[in-house]
Amino acid sequence: MTARLRSYTDVPPTADAAGEPEPLVAKQHTEPNPLPVFQLAVIYAIKLTLPITSTQSIPYFNLLIEKLAASEGAETGYYSGIAHTAFSITSFISMFAWGRISDSKGRVLVIFLGTAGTALFTLLFGLSTTFTGVLVNRLLGGFFHGITGAIHSVVGELSDETNQSTAFPLYDIISALGFVIGPLIGGTFADPAKEWPDVFTHPIWKTYPYLLPCLISAVISVVAALLSAFVLEETLPSKRKAKPFILEEEEPLLPEATTATVIDVAPTMADLEPLSIRELLSIPVLRAVFASSAVLGLAGSCYTNVFVLMAYTPLRQGGLAFSPAQIGRAISSMGAVSILLKLCMPRLLRRFGTLNMFDFCMVAWTATFAAMPFASFVAQRAAATATLLGGVDKDNLREVSGAEWSAVALVLFLSRLGCLAFSIIMILTRDHTPGSASLGTANGLAELAQSLATMVGPTVASSLFAWSATHHLLGGHLWVVFMLAQSGFGTWVARRIRKYRD
Repeated sequence: MTARLRSYTDVPPTADAAGEPEPLVAKQHTEPNPLPVFQLAVIYAIKLTLPITSTQSIPYFNLLIEKLAASEGAETGYYSGIAHTAFSITSFISMFAWGRISDSKGRVLVIFLGTAGTALFTLLFGLSTTFTGVLVNRLLGGFFHGITGAIHSVVGELSDETNQSTAFPLYDIISALGFVIGPLIGGTFADPAKEWPDVFTHPIWKTYPYLLPCLISAVISVVAALLSAFVLEETLPSKRKAKPFILEEEEPLLPEATTATVIDVAPTMADLEPLSIRELLSIPVLRAVFASSAVLGLAGSCYTNVFVLMAYTPLRQGGLAFSPAQIGRAISSMGAVSILLKLCMPRLLRRFGTLNMFDFCMVAWTATFAAMPFASFVAQRAAATATLLGGVDKDNLREVSGAEWSAVALVLFLSRLGCLAFSIIMILTRDHTPGSASLGTANGLAELAQSLATMVGPTVASSLFAWSATHHLLGGHLWVVFMLAQSGFGTWVARRIRKYRD
């Protein structure tokens, strides 16, 4: 891929009183290069399917595990954590492999295989009838979900240093949109035979109550696979068609006496020959970026699993006692907040700088975990006046008060500030990777580090929550101490990027 640098030099001379021209100091203005809008739209559409398929099960996941594992309340956390970890294990194992394959065989092949496999195992998840079946499905589904590094690389190769502050935040907005759509699909279409008994009368919907949201999500993934096969263009430097390198003069884009020069720079060897893993890991700042990706993945995975588990858990065990539909709305609103925040990211990155924003986002995780017990406290205070539906004395059938939604909104907002770091870490990886040919491997290593952390996070966080709630340790909030400690450590790790870069 050629790097295009557009600069403008003001040339009109000025004269002093004697008529002699004054010395001029050229003023350089860098203009962002135009992005390939159509191809970016294609890769964004493909990316959208991954969060949809991975989040559509969130609203009903603990109910499914409770039924299959014969557990109840917070104890379900032990089993749901294992299931989430199964997904993360194979994502971790496959992430680097997909990255290396994409660096040698091309991005398109990897993305097609990943989206097709995701479609298949999303559909099969809706047909699971045993806890063992869920575990096997999560293991195989995680393997095909490991293509995110290749997708990151396509975005990196379609953009450059002049326009990446637009391309990557928009890319992450797409992920946030998936977090809006996926939980809405799961919360709305779970158990359709119960919600719309006059429409879904076939016995299959009672036998497999969560098949419909999985079917809808699988169809979306099939569309993504078709886009990758027939529309997406290859961006791997060694596989794409060569473009001429020219020096040309363009029509003036600024006022008179101003010229614009466009320079197409030929790829260097670093753009064509990927570095080895050892060579990449020998770069201190890249090691710091990979470590930051790991602690970020740990914070994000711990939060997601604990929040959903807390939302499902009965009030008496320190939870919120939300129904699947309420959990779906909460998670979807979380994605909507992400979209609004990430729309502001290009300006924030230009105003405060990439590293300053990254440090701020890591601090936001500490505030998020500190606010979660507050939401539980508000829910318990509101429980006395909650209206039970249908006269059934069961926590998850109650009305949720406005005060509870406000407390939950605070937690969701703080977590979305923290999640801005996921798009920033992609920029940091791209900025510090020497050559685009190594970008797939570097992104794979960054994702590998995240996957390693997310492989541990769900089980540890969910088990700690279950243990704290069932034994009432520190009022059922012992898990908060762990979350605050790990998020504080993450902030320290993130600041090492600045140390090695400077």
